[in-house]
Amino acid sequence: MSDAKPKFGVLLPTREAIMTGRSDASLIFQIAERAEALGFHSIWVGDSLTARPRIDALTTLAAVGARTTRVRLGTAIFLAALRQPVVLAYQLASLDWMTGGRLDLGIGYGRPKEPAAEHEFHILGLDPTARMKMSEEWVEIMRRLWRENDVIYQGKFTHFEHVTIEPKPIQPNGVPIWLASNNVEPGLKRVGRLADAWINNIKSPELFGECWRKIQSYAADAGRESQSIHPGIYFTLAAGGKEAVVEGQQFLADYYGRSYEAVANSMLCVTGSWAEVVDWIEKYVEQGARTVVLRFAASDQLRTLEACAEALSRRGLLN
Repeated sequence: MSDAKPKFGVLLPTREAIMTGRSDASLIFQIAERAEALGFHSIWVGDSLTARPRIDALTTLAAVGARTTRVRLGTAIFLAALRQPVVLAYQLASLDWMTGGRLDLGIGYGRPKEPAAEHEFHILGLDPTARMKMSEEWVEIMRRLWRENDVIYQGKFTHFEHVTIEPKPIQPNGVPIWLASNNVEPGLKRVGRLADAWINNIKSPELFGECWRKIQSYAADAGRESQSIHPGIYFTLAAGGKEAVVEGQQFLADYYGRSYEAVANSMLCVTGSWAEVVDWIEKYVEQGARTVVLRFAASDQLRTLEACAEALSRRGLLN
């Protein structure tokens, strides 16, 4: 394990604004500004078109970017295949330029055979079964447009000639691309081959470590420096006393429209005292995680943010 401290990010509650019927963006801004003041490294937003309605990801990051100066701004995760790639490359380059080179793009694909997720592709005239290959092609297109001028591209899903995107991203090689994959061999190979960083919600720290070692091996097979990939974990938590845990479990059941047990069976969810939750975080850090994106299952997100910062600071993990 590296001696470097892990970096901590906070997921903004862009879906909760819809779930609660709130029409005031101030809470989102308060969380972002307070997270920066408390020493968190990054701010993240989720993405969905219709399956799980929320405030648009890139719009949110633009607004938050105008209210912060230091924190990085990321998507965890973004359904890139739902967007036209040249337009998306332009939007992301502009956002990186506007925020002084602070953007990270975490790309995911939606859950297979989930009707609401597949419907998002159908309503745009897209084939959900092609979303992985489309996403790979989009990564190649965006990187070329961020690094080159007068680009000509002939792919399976799109082709164009003589395209130059301006402005280019502030970051020299373009916006870093995080690819999502749990313990799925094609996904891990994709991360090793293409990603600047890896994000996942693998439920076991030991399995996380196994997958991370596989990714490093796949990167070497692809002729890449394995250490050029940054490993992260998407970590959902409900922490505090019994009341906070019960509330968090209900929060997740409402969020996903199924029982908490079903949610916890499908993704990483940790509940318990703050000490117990931080113990779990440290297990992932020991297995190689360098960025931990924290997603709070709580109705009072600001209060939970403060408590989380205090718990991390007690362990010497923050600041």
